[in-house]
Amino acid sequence: MKKDESGQLTPALSRREILATAGVVAAAGLVLAPTAQASIERPTGIERPKRPSGVAPFDSIRDYLAAMDDWGLLTRFKDVDQDAWEATAIMYHLTDQFGLYGAPVVLFENLRINGKWTKGTVVGNYQSHYHQEAIVWGLEPDLVEPRNSYRIGLRHMVKLLEANKGDYPQIAPIEVPRDKAACKEVVLEGDAINLELFPFIQGNPGDAGRYINTASTVSADPEWKQNIGTYRCQILGPRLMHLNSEPNQTGNRMFLRAKERGEKTMRIALILGQDPVTWMVSGSRVPITPRKPIDELAYIGGLRGKPLEVVKCDLSDLLIPAWSEMVIEGEIDLTQLVPEGPYHETYGYLGDRNTDRFLFNVLRVTHRKNPILMNSFTSIGGGFVRAPMDAYSDVLWKQRYPQITGLYYHDDTKGITFVSIKKDRPGQGLEIAKAVVERALIAKIVVVVDDDLDIMNQSEMLLALGSRWQPAKASEIYASKPASFFEPSSPDGKVTSKIAIDATMQWPEEGGPKEFPALNRNLFDQAASDDITSRILAKWPAQLTRKPW
Repeated sequence: MKKDESGQLTPALSRREILATAGVVAAAGLVLAPTAQASIERPTGIERPKRPSGVAPFDSIRDYLAAMDDWGLLTRFKDVDQDAWEATAIMYHLTDQFGLYGAPVVLFENLRINGKWTKGTVVGNYQSHYHQEAIVWGLEPDLVEPRNSYRIGLRHMVKLLEANKGDYPQIAPIEVPRDKAACKEVVLEGDAINLELFPFIQGNPGDAGRYINTASTVSADPEWKQNIGTYRCQILGPRLMHLNSEPNQTGNRMFLRAKERGEKTMRIALILGQDPVTWMVSGSRVPITPRKPIDELAYIGGLRGKPLEVVKCDLSDLLIPAWSEMVIEGEIDLTQLVPEGPYHETYGYLGDRNTDRFLFNVLRVTHRKNPILMNSFTSIGGGFVRAPMDAYSDVLWKQRYPQITGLYYHDDTKGITFVSIKKDRPGQGLEIAKAVVERALIAKIVVVVDDDLDIMNQSEMLLALGSRWQPAKASEIYASKPASFFEPSSPDGKVTSKIAIDATMQWPEEGGPKEFPALNRNLFDQAASDDITSRILAKWPAQLTRKPW
């Protein structure tokens, strides 16, 4: 079935044109953004979304959660025994039942951790559902076909890039006084700090312990200025943590540069309970630009269409979002590297124990009253809205190959990337597949298909492999290519084999049949009226919307 461009869908708000495309990795060889499987069902008890009372841009996690609740995309659980892994079981059940990108935001209230009931609120699956790809940016989601909600956001982000010469706009943040910053309502110092009293959980039985895995780490460098990145932290005691910044990440490079300058410690801050755009920028490769320094706070403002309100840290000059739920300030110990982990990684497998991670000594904690914290449930729930990152891929790849009509990486089938093209010459499908394999680190298996198929529909992608692909002539196997991080099948964690697949309809010049038969669904789509689906739903609603069967 041909991908619906959703041309008839119009954003509810014209505040900004933001977001849009189906992604892989940028043509410059950057890591792909995650994504996932479509689901048009909603959990039992989740009402049909309705227009919320609040709209984007969301200044705080509380505003965002209120909107998710209004749309019917949030569900609550009270008295959750995480010692028995109930929160983890809930996340597995929801994603098993509704798909990775059909599950709601979850809100846990009152968790049992290490034998004690811990008061507080924890949010999971913060950005996962396809509808959030539109709602985060103030756009109207498609309530009939959730995958179109992603496309709505994607198209607008591409338009934003095109209007700004391939980059996103920047709006400088606004600094507010300390007494106006919500994140400074409660102050903890010295022995009053005990991170173990907050509802930070161990998400998987294989983990080394309890983790803060959604904190945006804010650090600064004399040359590179300020950086924001999401790095997990293993809690070791009331005021001590590991900080797991990978060697390729900016935060880790800043730490090493400080160490080379002879510094013994480095002041940083952890931001928890972020607004949705700060969370997305912190955890993704947005913006993708070679320029230094990058003012990520200005990019957050540009994507929001409104300046981000920030406040200065108490123990440093670092600027942090004023509406964050919690701020943990302290020092990185640059004098020693220690073991950390293991941790349940993004591919769905337990990661290795690291041997060389920095320690973080906590000196001050400030937070809102009754702070709302987040847990990522890595490899189970969603990460962040992906359209801003995917849009870079769309624009850059289409500049290189105008025949490309879409790129998509399914996060629930790690390492597999689908590309749709409007083929105009023999051999083009394999040529493009090889180009993506060679430039996209996470693209272990690349499948190129014709543009009459929907690359977001896994069934149609399997149909292409089973009915259009000729393995002997339309494939290229690479024995050794750089491996994606945490790729479990890599023998040394550094290299992997890859395959490029041309699953387009093979032309006679490519060894295909003289005339490829028409796809039954395409014949139907061409003959049926555009309103056929709405007509039958209106005529037989009970029979066609009943679930489960």
